[in-house]
Amino acid sequence: MGLVVSAAASCSDLLGRRRSTPPPPPIPARTASTQQPDDGTTPEPELVRVFRRFDADGDGRISAAEMRESCGCTAAEAEEMVAAADRDGDGFISLEELVALFEDGDRSDALRAAFAEYDDDGDGGITAEELRRALRRLGLCGEEMAAERCAEIVVAVDRNGDGVISFDEFKAMMATEPAA
Repeated sequence: MGLVVSAAASCSDLLGRRRSTPPPPPIPARTASTQQPDDGTTPEPELVRVFRRFDADGDGRISAAEMRESCGCTAAEAEEMVAAADRDGDGFISLEELVALFEDGDRSDALRAAFAEYDDDGDGGITAEELRRALRRLGLCGEEMAAERCAEIVVAVDRNGDGVISFDEFKAMMATEPAA
């Protein structure tokens, strides 16, 4: 569950602002989550999987061009985002720099930004349909993701029974480790 929702933070969150364009692929708020592979190999940390998704050419670094393509932002915005995370000044974001960005950042701000990516209408609650749309938009599920499955996820996280995931419920869910 943590994997599904933690992958919501957007590229603009690197700069602490919200875009008016559709959300980009994910940058998670946690690095500890993993997804168990089907082939019996060791699970890959979520942040590594996300890094590889952004690193389109597989060279081990995220360029401004890759950031622009992944996020759907302007060249200037992409360059600004890379510069904000680039600690060694090489003009790229390495996996280590991405990890450091999330370890150093304010977790509450990252969680609020991630929550906002799912809460499409900004009403303070994530519905099953908002969850489904966000998961598709982020490439975390295909068209086959049923509304019923998203409703099950909401029910599992919804502690007060109001039918939506509030920010506090989202935060509590993010504080728990995924099942092994």
